[in-house]
Amino acid sequence: MAARDGSAPIRLAGGELRRMRHVCGLFSGVEEAYSALLPFIADGLQQGQRAVHFVEPATRASHLERLASVGLDVERALDTGQLEVATWDVSYLRAGRFDRMGMVLFVQKTLAEGRSRGFAVTRLIGFMEWALQQVPGVEDVVAYETDLDQFLRGRPDPVICAYDLSRHAAGVVAQLQAAHPLAVVGRKLLPIAEAATNPRERILDAASQLFSRYGVGPTGVDALIDSAGVAKATFFRYFPSKNDLIVAWLGDGRTRWLNRVRRRAEEMAHGPDETIPAFFDAVVEWLEAEHYRGCPYLNTAVELIDPDHPAQQVIDEYLSDVRRYLADVLGSTAKGSSTPVRERERLALQLQMLLAGAIALSVARRSSNPAREARDGAIRLLAGRFEATGW
Repeated sequence: MAARDGSAPIRLAGGELRRMRHVCGLFSGVEEAYSALLPFIADGLQQGQRAVHFVEPATRASHLERLASVGLDVERALDTGQLEVATWDVSYLRAGRFDRMGMVLFVQKTLAEGRSRGFAVTRLIGFMEWALQQVPGVEDVVAYETDLDQFLRGRPDPVICAYDLSRHAAGVVAQLQAAHPLAVVGRKLLPIAEAATNPRERILDAASQLFSRYGVGPTGVDALIDSAGVAKATFFRYFPSKNDLIVAWLGDGRTRWLNRVRRRAEEMAHGPDETIPAFFDAVVEWLEAEHYRGCPYLNTAVELIDPDHPAQQVIDEYLSDVRRYLADVLGSTAKGSSTPVRERERLALQLQMLLAGAIALSVARRSSNPAREARDGAIRLLAGRFEATGW
């Protein structure tokens, strides 16, 4: 009987996907692509895993026909939600443009939805010829793949980005390939990135998953070693203690959510005066995409009993970074620029208190409503302080 807990091997193009599961599919035409992908799709559905495909609108019907041609019960899979076939206009090219950070968050949310529906693994395939469209943002495709790869490290869900070699320039293909740890070339799975064999990165990948999911306290060293697939001696060579790993994890780019949320807010805002509301909107997206795991710094601070724990300094510094960012945004606004520095810092602290409370309540309620309410509260707070009617 097929394993439904995600433990069965995941095979693709003659190879097996292990820890690294972000794949650049380089195919010479449509037929070669489906030759490699159909067995992969069928295997996942037969194992009880979820399949999500992002396709060109004009090819959705033919895509479903190809799935049916290998004996899959397509209608039933669609009806039960095990299979989802979405078109580019509701995925990569929403609102007629490509939003790089918005799409990373969309993928995060899509994968989180699979877990919330009881699927241990979601196999996601994106057909990437949308990047040839003449719409705003498509020039960010390489940066998008790089951001997506950072998010996907160590996660159980395979994500295949399928490119038609006959349609993309060779120089762009080389950059796209470098943004993935694995590639399918000539119908064969090949490793690319050295990160896949870097023990330190594998340990941090494991920490990113286990600490975020279970907390730093309940996660033991043996579980981290097992998840990273390293020897105990290797683990302690890179991290002499679990505390050292906690500190490294808190400083890792995958953990520093402010970077992603800030960049997303600045993409959504049409000017400095809209950045604070956009920041709260970006927090909502982040919470939903992360399935309400919350802030790793606040979560870890709650778990730490020892005030002298080495991670406490990292937490304090990061929370100060959030407050400084909010103060800097206030200083760039029309009203805030004429406000005394001390008053801006006080306002930034009040905004951070709203933010922290909103994150905690959103996690407790498994709902983004508290964060949405906090956004409205932030607008009212600033409007009253600056004696304005709105942003």
